[in-house]
Amino acid sequence: MLNKGFTLIELVVTISILCIILALALLIIDIDMFYLDKMADEFAIDVRYVQMECMKGETNNHRLSIDTANGCYYVYDIYEIKKTVVFKSRYRIEYSNQKMENVGFKHDGTPINPGTFTILDTRTNETKQISIIPGTGRLVIKE
Repeated sequence: MLNKGFTLIELVVTISILCIILALALLIIDIDMFYLDKMADEFAIDVRYVQMECMKGETNNHRLSIDTANGCYYVYDIYEIKKTVVFKSRYRIEYSNQKMENVGFKHDGTPINPGTFTILDTRTNETKQISIIPGTGRLVIKE
C-alpha cells in the first residue's frame, strides 16, 4: 500500500521553518513606525490641555515650554513642571516663533505666541507640523 501524504515530523519541521522566517520578518519592521504620529498627537493633546486650563481661570497659569536643544517640552502650572516629554534621539522639535519658546493662552482661549511646531524624524526626514491658529487657538496637524 502506497501512502501519499506527509508525516508528522515533516509537517512540524515545515511549520517551524515558516515560524522562524516570519519572526525574522517581524524584526525587520521598524519599531518606531508610528512614533512620529504618537508624539504629534500627544503634543496636540498637551496644547489643548494648556488651553483648557487657561480658560478655566482668569490668570494664565499654564504654559507649554519648548526646549529645542534637548528635544523636549514641558507643561508648566505657574512655575511648577507638571509634565516633561522627551523625544527619542532621532526626533527633533522646532518652533517657528523664534522670539519665544513658551506657548500660553488667554482666558478666552486665544493663544499667546502662536506658531507652528515641527516634529522631524532625522533618519527619514518625515515631518509633522502642528500649527496654532493665532485668532482662535485652533490646532491643525499637517502631515
